[in-house]
Amino acid sequence: MRIVLDTNVYIGAALQGELTEDILEELVENPQFELIASEEIFLELEQKLREKFHWSKERIEFFLRKIRKIAEIVEPTERVNVITRDPEDNKILECAISGDADLIVTLDQDLIKLKKYQGIGIIHPKTLSWTFPEYFKKDN
Repeated sequence: MRIVLDTNVYIGAALQGELTEDILEELVENPQFELIASEEIFLELEQKLREKFHWSKERIEFFLRKIRKIAEIVEPTERVNVITRDPEDNKILECAISGDADLIVTLDQDLIKLKKYQGIGIIHPKTLSWTFPEYFKKDN
C-alpha cells in the first residue's frame, strides 16, 4: 500500500510521538507499506519546523534525512485546485496522484472532508489504526 503522509503527520511524529510516530515506524518496518513524498512536502515541513517550532538547521536536516531514506520521492506532474480555503494543501493531493498512492493520512480537516480523491482514500491517523489494527496501535 502506497501512503502519503501530510506535513502535519510528520510534525506530529517529530514533536509528540505517539500515534503519528507509530505510523512512521510501521511504514519503515513493514514492507507492505511504501511511503510517498515530494520535495514540496519536505520544504513545508522544513519551514514549519524552523519558523513555528524553532528547530535548529541541524535537527531539521537530521529529521529530513531519516524520512528521505524511507520515502519514495515523486515530482508532481499534475496541479490541482481542490482545496480553496488553504491552497497549500493541494500539494498533498498532487503528491498522491503523481505517486500513485492508495492512501493519504492527514490531520487536515479540509482534506479529510474529501474522504477520497481520484480513488485515493483520505483518512485521519486514528482511522489508520482502526483500519489496520494489526499494524498500528489502537490505544493512542
